[in-house]
Amino acid sequence: MLSSKMTKTIRMALIWVTSNPVSAMGAIITIGGLLLLALFTLVYMASSEIMNPYYGALGFLGLPALIVAGVAMVFLGRFIFKDNPGEEPFWAQQFNIKDEKKALTIFGVSIGACVVFFGLSGAQTAKFMDSTDFCGQTCHSVMEPEAVSHANSTHSTIKCVRCHVGEGVQGLLISKIRGAWQVFSVLTNHYQRPIPAPVKTLPSSEDTCKTCHDTGKDSPESMKLYTSFKDDEKSSRVMSAIVINPGSSRPGAARGIHAHVSKDFKIRYYTLDKKRHFITWVESKSPQGTRTWAMEGETPPKITTIRKTSKGRPIYTIEGAGEMREMDCVDCHNRTGHNFPDPETVVDNMLAKGEINLLLPYAKKVALKALMAVGESPKPEAEERIYSELAAVWPMDDSVTRVSALLANEAGKYLYPRMNIGWGAYENLNRHSRDQGCFRCHNQRMKNKNGKNLSQDCDSCHEMVADKTPFEEWTKRLRPGSSKTGNQSGKAKETVSSEIYGKNSS
Repeated sequence: MLSSKMTKTIRMALIWVTSNPVSAMGAIITIGGLLLLALFTLVYMASSEIMNPYYGALGFLGLPALIVAGVAMVFLGRFIFKDNPGEEPFWAQQFNIKDEKKALTIFGVSIGACVVFFGLSGAQTAKFMDSTDFCGQTCHSVMEPEAVSHANSTHSTIKCVRCHVGEGVQGLLISKIRGAWQVFSVLTNHYQRPIPAPVKTLPSSEDTCKTCHDTGKDSPESMKLYTSFKDDEKSSRVMSAIVINPGSSRPGAARGIHAHVSKDFKIRYYTLDKKRHFITWVESKSPQGTRTWAMEGETPPKITTIRKTSKGRPIYTIEGAGEMREMDCVDCHNRTGHNFPDPETVVDNMLAKGEINLLLPYAKKVALKALMAVGESPKPEAEERIYSELAAVWPMDDSVTRVSALLANEAGKYLYPRMNIGWGAYENLNRHSRDQGCFRCHNQRMKNKNGKNLSQDCDSCHEMVADKTPFEEWTKRLRPGSSKTGNQSGKAKETVSSEIYGKNSS
C-alpha cells in the first residue's frame, strides 16, 4: 500500500491512473507531454523570431495532441481492464514493487524517458519536414520537375519552406491544410498537369524574399552580359550587355526597378486571369498624388473589404471575378526558384561552355532543332530522337553520341511529358524578350483619363549597351589593341572570352 504521507485523494488518483499498464502508459505520456509543452512555451517565447516554423507547429499542435492521446489511453485502459480495476498500481500487482520511493522513481524515470524520446523525435521530424528532400521527393513523381529546376536555380541552397510557407505557426498550419488536400489529390490521381504556380497561396514577399534581400538600400548599377549564337553556318557568337538599375524601395525613390515597391510609392493593379498576366487597370499612389491607367472600357474595380497581413500588406476582396493586388517582388520574379528556360537558351549555354563543338556546321541550328523535337518525348526516347536528328546532319562526326547524351540530359531537366511540361510551359515575367513581363502594364493599351499611355521609359530600369553585337567587335571595344596582328590578338580574344563566359547569365 502507498504511504500515509500522501493524502487519500492523491493516492486514489494515482492508483486510478496506474491500475493497469495501458492507463499507466497514458499517464506517463500525459505528464511528459505537459512538461514538454511548458518547456517548449518558455523556449518559444524567448526565440520565436528565429525558430523554425515546423518546431512551432509540432510544439503547439503536436504536444496538445500527444496530451489528449495520453488522457485517452488512461480511460481506454480503465475500460479494457474494467473487470479488474485493482486497488494498487499495476507494478505492485505484477512486479511486487510496493516500496513507495522505488515505485515513484520508476514512474519519474519513465516520464523523463518519455520527454526525451518525444523531444528528440519531434526535433528530427521537424528537421526532416523542413528539408528540400521532404518537399521534392516525398511526392517525387509529381514534384520532380520543380525539385530538379530548383536544384539548377540560383536559389538551390534555399529550403522550399523559406518561400512556400508563411510566417510563424499560422502560416505553417495553413500550408499543411493545403498540403493535406494535395496529398489526397495525388492519392486519387486528381491533380493538375502541369502543377500550377502557387500564385494565390504564395506567402507575401515581406515574409519570404525580404528576409534575405534588402530592397531598401541603394543598389549600384551593374552590367549583365549574355552570350548567344546565331543560327548561321559558323554559329557566330554575339554579345548582349545590359546595365541594370535596381534602384531602391526607400521613401522618395522614383527610378529603378525596386521603386515599384517603394515605401511611399504604392502600386496596385487589377487582373482578370489567375496567372496575373492580363492586367487591365493600374493605380500608383505617391506623395505627388494618385494616378490611374486602364484599358479602354475598363472601370476601377469596386472594393468590398480590405484586410491586412501581419506585416501590414493589404488583401482586397472586390466585386467580380478578377483580383486586385498590391505589387510586390513575385509579380516580376515569379520563376526565381523554378526557372524553366527556353530551348534556345539551353543550346546557347552549352555552346558557350564548349559542350557542343562550334566547328560543326550549323551547330546552333541543328542542336536547337534536335532539342525542339523531343518536346513531347518521354526521357527514354529523347536521346534516340536527338541522335537521329544530329546523325542526319553530321553522319561522320564522332561527337554525335556525346552531344546527343548531353542534349538529352538537359532536356530531361525541363521536359516532363507525363506532367504536360514542354518548352514554354511556365512563363518568366522577369524578362520580356519572349514573355510579357513589364509589358503587362507598360503597353500602348494602358491609358489615363487624358489618353496618355503608361510610361514605357525602359531606360529608367535598364540600358541596353550592346544588342547581339558580334563577339569580335565586342572584343575590340573591350580591348582596343586586340585588333593587332599576331599572337597578341589571339591572346586578347582568349582573355576576353574567359571573362565573358565567367559572367554569362541565362
